[in-house]
Amino acid sequence: MNPPLGVIDLPGKKIEQSPDSEGFKFELTDKENSYSFSCDTKTERENWVDAISCISYGPFGGGMFGSSIEVTVKREKLHGGGNIPKIISQCIGYLDNPFRLKESGIFRLPGNEKTVKLLKKEFQEGLEPNLEAKGDTHTIGSLLKLYLRKLPDSVIPSSLYEDFVAIILTYELNQTEGLNELRYLTNRIPCSAYNTLKKLCEFLFKVQTFSDENKMDLNNLAIVFSPTVLKNNSGNIDLEMRDMQKLKRVTEIMILNHADLFPNEKEEEEQEDFDLDNIDPEELKNLYTVKMIKYQVQAREIQLKNKEIGDLQAQIAQLLNTVTQHERTIASQQNKIDCLETDVKRLEDQVGKCDPGSQPTPRTASPVPPPRSANTTLTARNSGLNLNVSPQIRRRTQPVARSRPAIKPRPGTICNP
Repeated sequence: MNPPLGVIDLPGKKIEQSPDSEGFKFELTDKENSYSFSCDTKTERENWVDAISCISYGPFGGGMFGSSIEVTVKREKLHGGGNIPKIISQCIGYLDNPFRLKESGIFRLPGNEKTVKLLKKEFQEGLEPNLEAKGDTHTIGSLLKLYLRKLPDSVIPSSLYEDFVAIILTYELNQTEGLNELRYLTNRIPCSAYNTLKKLCEFLFKVQTFSDENKMDLNNLAIVFSPTVLKNNSGNIDLEMRDMQKLKRVTEIMILNHADLFPNEKEEEEQEDFDLDNIDPEELKNLYTVKMIKYQVQAREIQLKNKEIGDLQAQIAQLLNTVTQHERTIASQQNKIDCLETDVKRLEDQVGKCDPGSQPTPRTASPVPPPRSANTTLTARNSGLNLNVSPQIRRRTQPVARSRPAIKPRPGTICNP
């Protein structure tokens, strides 16, 4: 066998499907790389996507479409899940309403195909879809049936197929003995599958009590669910056609007698040591895959936390450096302030020593001129008139004695005396 050309680490990869008009393609992407794949048919692409998404989204609480019930429950318990797959509990919780239980054709009429694909994608990616906002009775019923069809094995393991089919003959001859044998067989169902079958039978019994309104009696419900409750994985069509009525009858009996066959939920017993001689190799492989994926996720989380711690330490060191620089600046400014205060005090001391008893000389006010008289009587020298003028006018009116220089005649001119 030739070695592979490369290896792709699937956990954490996001899966995107191309429109059918562009061919049956899909891509695996992450933050760094992208890988494109092309298939020949739509069914082939769906099978590839379901198989890859089980590993890609499984560690994050998704990947239930295509995974066994046991593996799905173990994965979901790592994220706070219960004893049955969350898609079973959420779909039944949505439909378990008197108004929806009376919906005509429940589990028989198909829902919105586009919405079913959207809800499947969200569940597969480990999200929490809002069924109340996006779904309706027939859409959620179709989603529940799709999940059961996508299981790699029926709810009752196919290894018990012949035993459950053979129980019909005993039940028809003696119902009490048939129920005892059927109770023994149901106890051989694995824990998570047992609890899922219990929940499903209880709900279907409640649905058939509204058969007058929803037109889904016990026979019709058995026809719908028997192929997913118990099936033969041999691929023998003739065998499936031969046992069709028996499978339907077994489903009817379990729904009708659910309280007697499933009195309590099974609690899974934790086993530290495995009997490798008796354990199913496929189950061991699934457990190994789940644990390896869990360890890979934990290792990645540790790496991310270590990186975050390193980044925080670098930020703290940078902040401490900034604080130290600010402290140095504050100390330098404080030293300058202290020096200035010292200089001021020294100057004040010097001023006090130079003239310790002197006091500042008060300033004397300039003499204020006497107020001017409103009417000042002045007597002109050359006239007998009394003039009312101010002192300034008087000073201006007083004649100023000026000596006029003697005029010397120019030579050759005659001056009159």
